Amino acid sequence: MIEAIGTVVRCETGKVWLSWQSQSACGHCEQGDECGTGVVAKALKPKQNTLALPCDRQYPPGTQLRLGIAESDLLSASALVYLSPLVGLLLGAALGQALSGQEGWTILAALAGAAVGSGWARKRARNRPQQITILGVLGVPVGNT
Repeated sequence: MIEAIGTVVRCETGKVWLSWQSQSACGHCEQGDECGTGVVAKALKPKQNTLALPCDRQYPPGTQLRLGIAESDLLSASALVYLSPLVGLLLGAALGQALSGQEGWTILAALAGAAVGSGWARKRARNRPQQITILGVLGVPVGNT
């Protein structure tokens, strides 16, 4: 189980909106400022993410929740998002080459295949059941107990 911490932004009946900042592994090894990825990570500000999850209880804004996702769910979602456009690109290129034999049409068919693969992955991702679960409450803001 892969875990993260999210902060409640708002909560309505049956749904909670959470916010968290993307974390980079940079800065946690001995390389420090010598690593190019670490330098880039320090230059960019952390991205703020928002997620809506179903829930069966009310959480006051500011509450920190422990979230979890199974490794297998994360791997299958990653495969869907990354491999579908790649497979579409390769199939489109092969089809374009077989039908026209010209480089320009092959490139256009490859790009069209990648777009179709991306669209298919987006549609499948929307239809997947929610895989992130609330594992527990870490802290409630002062005054909300």
